[in-house]
Amino acid sequence: MKVLRARVEPEEELDQELEATTPPPQVRASGYFAWSRDPAVALLGVLPLWLLYEVLRLFLAPSERNGAEALVTDSLQLLGKNALIVLRVVLGATVVVAAVSVLRRRLPWARIAAVAALEGSIYGLMLGQVTGVLTKFVLEAVALSAGSPSTADFVGSLGAGLFEEAVFRLVLLSLLALACTRACEAFGVPKTIGVLGAVLASAILFAAFHHVGVGGEPYDQAIFAFRTVAGVVLGLLFALRGFCVVVYAHAVYDLHYYLTHV
Repeated sequence: MKVLRARVEPEEELDQELEATTPPPQVRASGYFAWSRDPAVALLGVLPLWLLYEVLRLFLAPSERNGAEALVTDSLQLLGKNALIVLRVVLGATVVVAAVSVLRRRLPWARIAAVAALEGSIYGLMLGQVTGVLTKFVLEAVALSAGSPSTADFVGSLGAGLFEEAVFRLVLLSLLALACTRACEAFGVPKTIGVLGAVLASAILFAAFHHVGVGGEPYDQAIFAFRTVAGVVLGLLFALRGFCVVVYAHAVYDLHYYLTHV
């Protein structure tokens, strides 16, 4: 008895081999917790706060500059008088690219940004209490000096949320985390250790930054410890929830502090 076999064309054999060897397509993470960490969504989410800061500073406190902002602008001025113009052009182009990205992917970025701002605001209202408790765990007592709030303090709190998070979390922490995780890979150490080390190092530099330079505050152990712990909390928040959330958390914390410490 003869067995009839279906003839398989070479092209069909090749297609079958490709289907067998080709890995299944990766499904992109979706939902609020994934989208809120998207760089394009985060940039557009922070944009309203940035514009509000620039408008308020222009009309209410023209001479107000956050320390991190001064560090960035003064450093750029050393490169030439047109460096700030170039920076604004680059930032504008980045915003356009981010807008095109979210529109092309049809992400509900406005709703995501609104919820992220609310989430960050809640964290900001909790940040002082959480940091105080953690600092007291390190030190027996924490004594913080409080000054009277002013228009400059109000505007400066927005600048702190924007520029300090951009410098110490978005740039510094990201670079430190990249270097530390590479080192961990080389020595066979879990990457989590490298990320935690980067968070701690960036927090220490964040606290020390407030005590250096012409406008730096006199060193105080309790205040330095408080800011270091706050830097750790903000660093973990940045690593887990992204740039948009941590900017609003920092800005709302500063606003709450100035409004409640009269």
